[in-house]
Amino acid sequence: LAMTAAASAALHASSILYFNDYNLGTDAMAQALTALSGTNTVTTVATSANFATQISGVGYDLGIFMIQDSSGYADGINALANFVSGGGKAIYTDWNEDNANAALFGVTWTGNSNQHVVTITDPSLAAGISGGTLNLTNPGWGIFSMGLTDSTAAYFENGEGAIAYSFGGRTIVNGFLTDTISGAGVGQQLYINEIQSLTSASVPEAGSSLLLLSLGLTGLLALRRRRA
Repeated sequence: LAMTAAASAALHASSILYFNDYNLGTDAMAQALTALSGTNTVTTVATSANFATQISGVGYDLGIFMIQDSSGYADGINALANFVSGGGKAIYTDWNEDNANAALFGVTWTGNSNQHVVTITDPSLAAGISGGTLNLTNPGWGIFSMGLTDSTAAYFENGEGAIAYSFGGRTIVNGFLTDTISGAGVGQQLYINEIQSLTSASVPEAGSSLLLLSLGLTGLLALRRRRA
C-alpha cells in the first residue's frame, strides 16, 4: 500500500522550467507557479542560455518561455522547440511577433497588436474566471498583446486568436504578456489552468488509481500468504 501511495503521488507531480526576461507589472505566471509548487517541482532561470541548457537535459515535463522585453534568445527558443518536437510540453509567447520563431511552435502572429479583451472559449482554461473574460491593462509596454491567426482556446475583441493550442495540445501560445491581466488573482488562475491542462496527463484517472490500489492489495495478500 505504501508503494501504491508513493506511485500515485509521483504521478501527480510535474517538473517545470520557467524563463521570463522582464516584467513591468506583477508576473501572474510566477504567481501561478508558486501556487502549484506544493505539487510540482518548479525551476526558474534568469537567462535564455541557462534555460536552453536545462531544457535540453533530462527531467522536465513542461517548459515555459516568455519573451516580454528584449529580442533574440535563439538558444532558448530553439532548445524549447526541440523539446516540444521530442514530445515535451510548452507555454510560449513573444512580443516581437517573430513568425520564424512562431512556426517552431505551430502558430502565426497576425502583426496586429494591443487588443484589450480576451474571451476564453476553452472551458478548461475558463475555469474559475468570471464570464471566461480577461481584461488586459498595459503596464507600460510598447506591445502588450499580439494577435494569432490560429486559436482553439481564446479570442481578442477583433476576432483574432489570443490563446492557441498546437502540437496536438502539447503547446500553448499566449498572445499577451504575463503582467497584463487585470483583476486580483485572474491571471494567476488562467496560468494555473494552462499549466494543469498540459500536465493533467500525469494525474492518474480513477481507473488507474483503482488498478494501483488493486495491485497493492494483491501484493499485500501474497506477502501474508508467504508468511503464513
